Amino acid sequence: MKNKEIIIKNTLLILNIILFYYLLFIGWNKYAYDMNYLKCILFMIVNVVFLYSYGILKNDKKVYNSNIIIYIFLFCYLLFTFTFLIGRTEFKFYNWWYAGQYIPFNTIVSQFKYGSTSSILKNVIGNSIMIIPMSFLLMIRNKKSNNIFWQSLITLPMILIIEMLQASTHTGAFDIDDIILNYFGTVVFTFIITRFGIIDKIRNLFFIDFNLNIRMKKITFYICASLLLIFDIMLLI
Repeated sequence: MKNKEIIIKNTLLILNIILFYYLLFIGWNKYAYDMNYLKCILFMIVNVVFLYSYGILKNDKKVYNSNIIIYIFLFCYLLFTFTFLIGRTEFKFYNWWYAGQYIPFNTIVSQFKYGSTSSILKNVIGNSIMIIPMSFLLMIRNKKSNNIFWQSLITLPMILIIEMLQASTHTGAFDIDDIILNYFGTVVFTFIITRFGIIDKIRNLFFIDFNLNIRMKKITFYICASLLLIFDIMLLI
């Protein structure tokens, strides 16, 4: 069948998106599955590798661009999970402006003064790198996003919306330092990766088939599909 691979790709991705939130829902409410941060990240990485192998197989610019859009969607999916589901209470909408930190750098200084190593890693380092994957994918998709100004038009509103939603749903608190760390991380990352021309070299890896013959491409695709299914089964066991 000529379009067999695209049917496999679309079916597995849709099923895995459904499976991901099924596991999260069960784990969140009934503790049947332990979908922690690491497992969620690994889940998305395995899906991305599978999707990447499909891009190599087809070696078509439209497919490559479509893949990048799906990468962005999967990252947003993961980000939503981290910020609103894992380790969070249930959604409760009410006034959020009574809770939170509004003094810049107050939380950051407190973390370094009184926080444990794990707390600093989670709240300072974690917030600094949280939006970087989005920044990276935007640059891969469009060279115009190599500019910090264009990055800011997307990442800054995204950061603000996440912060306000966390507070209003009571899955977190509004903290000005989270916004500073999220945005500062993307700015530094964008500067470094564009200043030294790193992004251009990496971008090429998302639009290449490595000169593999069709047989090797198909073998790679089906191996990645098999690994994805094995990973899914391991999560369900």
